[in-house]
Amino acid sequence: MSTTIELSSIALQNLCQRYHELNHHSNQPCTFEVHSYEHSSNTDTISGFFGRHQILKLNVRRIDVDGQEHFEKLHFFTKSPIIEVDSHMDYIEEFGLFKKEVHVYREVLPELQKTFPNVAPKYYYADERLLVFEHLGDQEFRMGAERDGLLNYEHLHCRLKTLAALHASSIVYEVRCGRKLNELYPDAVVENAYPLGISETHVRSQNFNNANRVFVELIKLLPKYQENLDYILREFPQRMAMIFEFTQTSDKYLNVFSHADLWANNVMFQYGKFGALPQQSRLVDFQLARYAPPMVDLMTVLTIPTSSNFRKQHLSELLCDYYRFMTEFLKSEQLNIEDYLPRQEFYETAEKFRIVGPIESLLFSHLTILPPAVAQAVTSSANGFSDFFDAKRVGMCLEAFRTDEIYRERLTDMLEDLIDNFVLNIKV
Repeated sequence: MSTTIELSSIALQNLCQRYHELNHHSNQPCTFEVHSYEHSSNTDTISGFFGRHQILKLNVRRIDVDGQEHFEKLHFFTKSPIIEVDSHMDYIEEFGLFKKEVHVYREVLPELQKTFPNVAPKYYYADERLLVFEHLGDQEFRMGAERDGLLNYEHLHCRLKTLAALHASSIVYEVRCGRKLNELYPDAVVENAYPLGISETHVRSQNFNNANRVFVELIKLLPKYQENLDYILREFPQRMAMIFEFTQTSDKYLNVFSHADLWANNVMFQYGKFGALPQQSRLVDFQLARYAPPMVDLMTVLTIPTSSNFRKQHLSELLCDYYRFMTEFLKSEQLNIEDYLPRQEFYETAEKFRIVGPIESLLFSHLTILPPAVAQAVTSSANGFSDFFDAKRVGMCLEAFRTDEIYRERLTDMLEDLIDNFVLNIKV
């Protein structure tokens, strides 16, 4: 079965025209002749849990308004839903992943990046089957984490600057429009990761409950909790369920356009001459975007790719880094941060939303840091996907926990963070 999405001549024309407008800074109409194109990946396999990532190559003849000819070879990165596997497609449809990301790239990010442009990859084309972006790999961007999903201080510092730019652009845009983003673009920020009031049969309820079954079984294997095991097992799922409340649009605090999917691989870094220190970063995969207090994003990005020991040393400093970046971005647009995110509110929300970090770490990482062979089995077939997201998740994760040191150490650290600080000490 073919996994390549064919593009119509009109789609190719629109893609080339937008590429020309964004990269040549010209609104002059051009004529494009696409002599050939190739749309494929190196391995032609599913490359993400919910989407296929491929490369699009075009050989183009561009004719300007003055008749000048230009021959170009264009490179793009594409993302599409996995339409040939029914179990994937049903999940994506009910989850609302791809439709939301199309709204984000068509409607929201083009407006926000007019203020601070280097936040996300440029998008050139979007329809219900395909998103086409600039190919960040051609600009030497790459992921910064190893198999354990951890990032060091320099990578987090760089990532926080990009996140602050995204959040600040949201504030600037609302000031200029005089309206809230969730009023302007409701479909782009509807809460689809943790929607309130959903039934037990909804895919997000099923996914959340299946994840909690995994964590309960893992807790039973941790010797330090045997004395309080009954209490912990009773209280733990209730703490986890707080994520449904904390990710909603707030009636009390500042809300901003939020990425909401901030595990390590959803950011790409560009490095300097010697390749060690990241110089800038781009956020990718906006399929869970929401409108919420900035601290929800911030606690997620500072917890998922870090250890508890790292946070004891650096959390306060990294919070200060973010607030300084926000201050500078807003000041560049003649706005005072105290009018939008006062320092007192910032640290009040840091305390209130701290639990979001370990909850999101567990919900993301029990999947994203699975041993490579298990992850490949999950993503490469209908049975693997169904097994993990339904019947066999507990068994697969228990096996990984018993046999894989990285998985065991990382999940244990996350469980201990939540149990020690929010179950036994009940700091909520």
